[in-house]
Amino acid sequence: MLSSLEVINLIFKDPAVLHSLSEFEDIGIPVEDALEITERVIQSGKYAGSLAYYVKTLITTRSGLSEYFVYSAETGQSAPEEIVRQLWLKKLMTTYGYPAEQLDIEVPVHFGTEIHPKAADIVVYTDRSKSTAKIIVECKQPDSAEGIEQLKSYMNSKGAPSAVWSNGADRITLYRSVKGNFDDTLPDLPKNGQSLQEVLEAPITIDDLRETFNFKRVIQDLEELVLADSGTDEFNEIFKLIFAKIWDEKSASKTKGKTTRFRKSVEPEKTYTAINTLFAEACEEWPGIFDDDQDIELAARHLQVCIGPLEKLRFMGSNLRIMDDAFEYLLPSEAKKKKGQFFTPRPVIEMCVRMLNPKSGEFVMDPACGSGGFLLHTMDWVFPAHTMEQREQRKSEYASRYLWGIDFEKRAAKTSRALMLIAGDGHTNIFGPDVNSIDPRTWYDNTSGQELIRGLKKHKKLVQAKIPAGDPLLDRDRAWEYFQHLNFDIVLANPPFAGEIKDSQTLAHYELAGPAIRRAKGKRQVKEERDVLFIERIIDMLKPGGRAAVVLPQGKFNNPSLSYIREWILNKARILGVVGLHQNTFKPHTGTKTSVLLLQKYTHSELAEHAALSKTIALKCPDIKNDLRQILAEVHGDDDIPTESIPGLVFDVFDAAFPEPFDPADYADESGEIRGREEMKSSSEQAAANVRAQIVEIEKALKTEAAGLQVAIASVKTAPDRVDQVKRLRDKHREKAAADKAKLKELGSEHLALVDILNRIRVDEARETNRGQAQLFFDTPDLISDYKTKWIANETLKALDYPVFMAVSERGGKDSSGNYTYIYKSVDDATKRDSLGHILVDQDLVNFELDKRDLENIAGIPASDLDIAEQFILFAKEQNLSFWTQP
Repeated sequence: MLSSLEVINLIFKDPAVLHSLSEFEDIGIPVEDALEITERVIQSGKYAGSLAYYVKTLITTRSGLSEYFVYSAETGQSAPEEIVRQLWLKKLMTTYGYPAEQLDIEVPVHFGTEIHPKAADIVVYTDRSKSTAKIIVECKQPDSAEGIEQLKSYMNSKGAPSAVWSNGADRITLYRSVKGNFDDTLPDLPKNGQSLQEVLEAPITIDDLRETFNFKRVIQDLEELVLADSGTDEFNEIFKLIFAKIWDEKSASKTKGKTTRFRKSVEPEKTYTAINTLFAEACEEWPGIFDDDQDIELAARHLQVCIGPLEKLRFMGSNLRIMDDAFEYLLPSEAKKKKGQFFTPRPVIEMCVRMLNPKSGEFVMDPACGSGGFLLHTMDWVFPAHTMEQREQRKSEYASRYLWGIDFEKRAAKTSRALMLIAGDGHTNIFGPDVNSIDPRTWYDNTSGQELIRGLKKHKKLVQAKIPAGDPLLDRDRAWEYFQHLNFDIVLANPPFAGEIKDSQTLAHYELAGPAIRRAKGKRQVKEERDVLFIERIIDMLKPGGRAAVVLPQGKFNNPSLSYIREWILNKARILGVVGLHQNTFKPHTGTKTSVLLLQKYTHSELAEHAALSKTIALKCPDIKNDLRQILAEVHGDDDIPTESIPGLVFDVFDAAFPEPFDPADYADESGEIRGREEMKSSSEQAAANVRAQIVEIEKALKTEAAGLQVAIASVKTAPDRVDQVKRLRDKHREKAAADKAKLKELGSEHLALVDILNRIRVDEARETNRGQAQLFFDTPDLISDYKTKWIANETLKALDYPVFMAVSERGGKDSSGNYTYIYKSVDDATKRDSLGHILVDQDLVNFELDKRDLENIAGIPASDLDIAEQFILFAKEQNLSFWTQP
């Protein structure tokens, strides 16, 4: 026979609903001791003879039943809501002081002439006569879709002024407002003998606040009640309330009684005034997150409803996973898709932090910080804090100096600041919105960017360039000189996957944009993918010897046309490791395959050694132009060159220079009809010749007209009375010349476009044969130069020959729909949780049951307990990597 605890664990083991029985932590005894669960044999029906478990009811029921079914392993059925109901009965009697005689269950609820009435799970009456309902409790399964509307209908039918919906972990408490509606909220239920007004007026202290709650569920309930119809931006208004509440908790913790002010009053207008005042104080304490003089935009009647569920929640120091889930829910998924910005799963973040092992005196940067996950995990890794005092110490001694984050997107920047506040940091070095890591010139354009400039100037060791004394904001034109090369010890980032940078002035500062600039050659719009530029920016932000972990699309690692990116990285840094993430990692937002790149930037001495080695190897570089000349000379007639006769590197360089073959649609005319390559080539050649002829004719006419003007001017110089005639001649010529030059500019653009098409056709033709590619290669100096660079880089890397940690995640912690999958203690047991109460996700990136002290002696840990992060740590120690072998 199973114990009560074992039965409860079996019933609530499905973690897809993130369910627990945290609601009942205050009943004074463990939940399993509050219930009497017995085993007996089913007597009839399909499952006659099988075992089932029943819970004994805590009060006498009107039906006469003394126990209710809760679980059967053989049928696979369970009734979690019955466990929740019995525990609510216990809580009402112990915590709220209601005697059993004032409680009833399965109370019929009639709606007009409905024949089959529904039943309220629990009704609490004002006295033992059970004539007047005071509270209705509706108990649900964890994943029940039924909720607030059903509860309001029960309140209306029974006339109960208050009610609660609960699944054992989440709750929403409603009460009838002064206007008679059943859609207002309470922070708690009234105790026996307590009025609703007394509940609203009872003081709440910091110690009364709950640290375990499902914030996402709270937001969803508020959406159903008021937010969806409030006419405001849900994210901004919820964020304002979070902001005000964090400030209330911070300020209350420093008062003698620790009494909070984030409360609702009986009158909505008083509630609005109190909360908006807190919000204004928070904006003054932490400027730059909201615009000056901004108010809460929710109407007073809507704000009134929102405050009840939030009053007794504790945000400061709360479980950050709770807040993450809520913010990820609030941020519009469509906007995230378009910008390629996604919340990084916490196992990925923790893996990166553990691998790079940040130290207390190291400066850490996330140039695309989003919700601040990398910085938060770094803060917990370097400086754990479990009390308000420790959090304040962490803020003043570590986070405010060493943790830096930048984000361009407005909501992401707000989110990261809020989460840093919750964790105990003052967000001193979180910069954004509208601060672009890719281009330091943009830092001069707004307040937050200017704060970043001043902060970097203050911490002189973080900037490699010498910034003159005085106001650096006056030197915008020197932004790249000052801030291109920084000196951070560690960079952790998941930069945006999507988007392109098209600003030529920005791209000119990036070596990795060189191929794109060369391909454009002034004829087409130059552009480069944002994440490619982030790779270079991240390495530029590192000091010599600094290390980085970067999440990138897997194509950056295995696409042949992008090999120049990998070569550039290998010339700047040592690759420490590459971890292929599971394809479900970023679902449901994207199925893009991603990898984590771990690297350590070369020191100056290592770069010098690398350069010397490359110089020696360069002397052995083959003369590819001469080799191709000989290969081409040996081909006769229509014969093609055998593939094996051409060095494979030639094809790699060709593909990198011309990564995009012509699409059939490129051979379409203005009507969209596809005409074929030869027809397109012929028509383009003819059109180019015609345009060129027009250009020549206009240029010739301009010269002739200019010469004629000079002759005319010379002929009238001897007659001073004809000055006006000279002026008219000059004006007429200038007007005609301006029109001709405008026409030349238009024709020049047209000619360049046609030449571009012909060049692309030439490349397209060359692709069809080895001889075509070899001939084009031979005729193109840039390709010859690229070949030499690539050959030297490849041979240099072969000579270096250092080990690289390689791993692929086989358990990503999510299913194909993007839902988290979890770890169970055993087949028939509950989910596992870490020390902070997080349910452990079924993934192989990091073992959350091992802490920092365990990892110091990792050699003694069984191999079966080492996930990818721990395996890398073992690798790092074996390779004597300084950040894991030195204190």
